[in-house]
Amino acid sequence: MRSTWAPADLDGRIWQTRIRGINPFVIEADGLLIAYADLQENGYIDHFFVSGDHPRQGAGRLLMETIHENAKRQSLKMLTSEVSRTAQQFFEHFGFEVVEQR
Repeated sequence: MRSTWAPADLDGRIWQTRIRGINPFVIEADGLLIAYADLQENGYIDHFFVSGDHPRQGAGRLLMETIHENAKRQSLKMLTSEVSRTAQQFFEHFGFEVVEQR
């Protein structure tokens, strides 16, 4: 696990259990995990990460399209997330609106 995604002292077993519990959508390239995201039952996207080594290669778009397709299948009326300021423009491109800045 890259230190840019998580602190060095993170207990890997706890993280593995948490990730398995969210049943994420994942994207691999050359056998490496380069992106993943989740969609919770209430429409909340808690995890949405793309490796800094793979920017602007379509992984984020593919994840977001997959989330939207699954939300439609689940008849979810609204998707929500809390994202960084740098991710806001990406999310807005897919129909999200900023409700509050923190």
